[in-house]
Amino acid sequence: MTVSALPARSGQVDLQDDNRLRDAIDAVFEELGLSDEKAPRRATVEARMRDAYRRGPRHNLNLVDAGLRA
Repeated sequence: MTVSALPARSGQVDLQDDNRLRDAIDAVFEELGLSDEKAPRRATVEARMRDAYRRGPRHNLNLVDAGLRA
């Protein structure tokens, strides 16, 4: 799955950005094998990725790295 780079904004998430972020989060879930039954782990991964997005830089690899390190 290819997700285009997310724009750098001051911590704001608009609908288009959120959709791209959701795609990246879902890709990490799939890569890690995190099914819906693993909700606590999924929540941790998603929180780390959203935090990385807010802090920037918002490159896809930074987001994926944050998710994999969770």
